[in-house]
Amino acid sequence: MGCHCWWRLDLDVGSELKACQVETNIVKIFEGHSERISCIDISADSTLLASGSWDRTVRIWNLDTGKLVAGPLKSVNLTGAVRFSQDSKKLAIRGTWGDYYLEVWDVQTQKLDVRIGKRVNGVFFHVPVFWTTKDKTIVAAFSFNEVVHSADEEPKTIYEFDASTLETVGAPFEGHAYTISGLALSFDCALLASASFDNTIKLWAFESRQLLASFDLLIPSFLVFSP
Repeated sequence: MGCHCWWRLDLDVGSELKACQVETNIVKIFEGHSERISCIDISADSTLLASGSWDRTVRIWNLDTGKLVAGPLKSVNLTGAVRFSQDSKKLAIRGTWGDYYLEVWDVQTQKLDVRIGKRVNGVFFHVPVFWTTKDKTIVAAFSFNEVVHSADEEPKTIYEFDASTLETVGAPFEGHAYTISGLALSFDCALLASASFDNTIKLWAFESRQLLASFDLLIPSFLVFSP
């Protein structure tokens, strides 16, 4: 299987995914969502594609054939992020806008394992989530405020959650003064980077939660560690 290059088309509708296989220029079309696709993820073995949408569903596709293999998984509201576990057996889903939640689904049974969340106002949140080593925990920016009325109350703290219960593990990552806009976990799970609308990027030692560095940057957003 050759490398795949992914992109979204037609942002006014955005309900269709296309993939181009670089070596052959073969384009596959993934159809099924009825509203804008807001997030995607590819499994570690490059066999599965997950897509979340404003139609309140998540779908899982076979990357080679383009066929739907799981779903639609029906979430409570709009989807902000999806992430396969490293063994591709679980899928973490984080919601946005109207219901702020975190879910874990079993890919094979297509059943919800566990969910935490609440009804909120004003949140429009597309920050990714990450699984840690051996898929034991999940890292996500989250707010435990009962009701979010303003941007100042939106998630500015990062938590580590037990993947089976979604109970918090260890101390949170605290230090941002405003909403978190981006998140990245290094491949060895040693470093965590977070961006915020407080105009900083912070670098953390994951295990100790120690803040290693803080960089000033105007409205940072997406973060990616090199391999």
